[in-house]
Amino acid sequence: MMKARPGTVDLCRILMNTGGEIISGGTLAELLSCSRQSVWKSIRNLVGEGFSIESIPQKGYILRELPRYDLAPSYIGALLSNKLFSTPEIYLYETLSSTQVTAKQCGRRSGAENVVVISEEQTQGRGRRDRTWVSPRGSGLFLSFFFKPRLLPGRLQLVNLAAGLAVKDAVEQTCSVRLSLKWPNDLLCENKKVCGILSEASSDSDRVRDCCTGIGININSPSLENNEEAEVVLSRAAFLNDMVEGVHRGVLAATLLDRFADILAVMESDGGKSLLARYRNECVTLGREVLVIADNGTERGQAVSIGENGELIVRNRHGTVAYCAADVVHATPEEN
Repeated sequence: MMKARPGTVDLCRILMNTGGEIISGGTLAELLSCSRQSVWKSIRNLVGEGFSIESIPQKGYILRELPRYDLAPSYIGALLSNKLFSTPEIYLYETLSSTQVTAKQCGRRSGAENVVVISEEQTQGRGRRDRTWVSPRGSGLFLSFFFKPRLLPGRLQLVNLAAGLAVKDAVEQTCSVRLSLKWPNDLLCENKKVCGILSEASSDSDRVRDCCTGIGININSPSLENNEEAEVVLSRAAFLNDMVEGVHRGVLAATLLDRFADILAVMESDGGKSLLARYRNECVTLGREVLVIADNGTERGQAVSIGENGELIVRNRHGTVAYCAADVVHATPEEN
C-alpha cells in the first residue's frame, strides 16, 4: 500500500512547478512550514513512489522525472486543483476486496474530510443491487472517494448524477471520447458499458453524515481464461484503450475528482438546479421506451423526465410513475 499525505502532495506540487530548476531544502521547508528533516522524509516518500529526484549537495533538490507508474498517489494529488479535493488522503493498493469498503473504513477511522482509495484490482467489486463488478488487475481505474456533503438523505441520487457527469467530462477532456449517460449511473459507448458508479451514505434523519462514491472505468480489455461468468459480463463492456491509445489513469482520476468537486460545489450552492438541468439535457434514457425492473416487478413505458431528487419519471399504463431505484433497459435505440 502507498499513501499520499497532504504534506507530500504539496511538496510534489512545488517540485513539479519549478520547471526543472533546483530548489533548496531551506526554501522547501519555509514553503511547507516544516523542518528540513520533514522535507527529506517527504522526498524519500516521493522516490518510493517512482519520482526521480536528485539531491545536489549544498544546493537542494531537482525533479528529474515523473513516475512511470500511472497511479502514483502523490502525483494524482498534485494534479488536483479544486479546493474540495485538493488535500485528500490518497491510498493506493495492489488488491482489495472492494475500494468502497476500504474508503469508508479509512475515512471514518481517520476523521479525514476527503479520502480517495484506488486499487489495481478488486476481488469482490460491487455494483448496484449487490451485483459483481468485474475488476481484474490492470484492466481499469477502480476508485472510491469518501466525503461529507451538505445534503439531505433523500437527495443521495443527485451524487450519482454528479459523478456520472464528472466521469463524462473527464473522459472527454483526457481521452477525447464522448460517452452517453444512462440513468441512473452508467456511462456507455455504442450501448456498451464503460463505467459504473455506486454511491452509499451514512445518514441521520435530517442529514447525510458521510458519503462514499465508487467508480469503475474499463480501460484495458483483460485476458480471462476459464472464467465464463466474467467473460459474459465483459462481453457487454467497452474499454477506453480500444478507442484511444495511452490512457493515463492518474490524469484521468485527478480530472474526474476535480470535475466531481466542481459539480458538487455548484449543487450545494443552488440545490441541484443546474445539475438537474444539465443531466436532463444529456441523459440518453429520456425520451425512449424503457423496461424498468424494480423490486415489485417489471414495467414498460416511456422515460419522460428526471425528478428533483434524481428519480426517473416514466409514463406507463398506470400513468406517471417515479422510480428512485431500479434497473433500466433501453427498449428503443438512441435518437440522433
